[in-house]
Amino acid sequence: MRNHFHFFRRTREANLSRFMQCFLTSYSMSLNRKQGGYGHIFQGRFKSILVESSLYRSELSRYLHLNPVRIRTLKKKSIDWKRAYLKTFRWSSYRFMIGLDKKPAYVNRRYVLSPWGSVMAEKMRKYRYYVEEGLRTEIEDPLQHVVGQSILGSETFIDRIKRKYLLRREADKREQSSLVYLQQTITPDDVVAIVADECQTKISDIVTHRSRQRYARMIAMYCVSRYCSASTSLTSLATFFSVSLSGLTAARDRAAKMIEEDQATKWLIERVKEKLRECSDNK
Repeated sequence: MRNHFHFFRRTREANLSRFMQCFLTSYSMSLNRKQGGYGHIFQGRFKSILVESSLYRSELSRYLHLNPVRIRTLKKKSIDWKRAYLKTFRWSSYRFMIGLDKKPAYVNRRYVLSPWGSVMAEKMRKYRYYVEEGLRTEIEDPLQHVVGQSILGSETFIDRIKRKYLLRREADKREQSSLVYLQQTITPDDVVAIVADECQTKISDIVTHRSRQRYARMIAMYCVSRYCSASTSLTSLATFFSVSLSGLTAARDRAAKMIEEDQATKWLIERVKEKLRECSDNK
């Protein structure tokens, strides 16, 4: 791309920052030497997202491979033109994935194509069809499902990563605001008490399974899912409200949609959030 690039990298060690530092430094030195320039080429720190690849590898790789033809200036080009452009775009691994060029050693074609058949020729054919179908229809950006600006995956995967890794790290609030956000020490009881106060109802009416205070209960389930899942599993949070995990996430998603559409609900969440910050600061 003209002003950015995407890497879909796989690493068995927690060494991504070290790799990116080496890569960006060596690239900058090489380009400056070639063009007679000097100094930094890239601005700011890179952004990284941890991905549950077994669930998102195909969807994410397709989205990244289609990036070159999604720019505004190419919007009116025909599907055939875009298909041909993708196959010749030199800054993408797509042509390696579908066998149009000999792949470099750093491209892990086998891993990306593993869900697409039994033999390589079949995998390349099916993957090419999958990617190019994205030229005909509007596909969803998988990055819209990123949680806390840092994790893309299923509820179970996100829950495991947050509790197993994020809570054990000391976060720099200036550079890792999303990590700090996930490390909140708010308890479900804190949330329910604040929501009950804001909604002018009783705590028991919110936590009771057959409560008539459905709106307040939904808001509480949304806030608990968002602010307590770093220290408590989603399954435990669902048990707190006497519902299934799917019941908790369904209520959370309904509330999230309502926040987008209803200004009063949005203001309510902001008030709850502010009181939760005060509660966290006092702990």
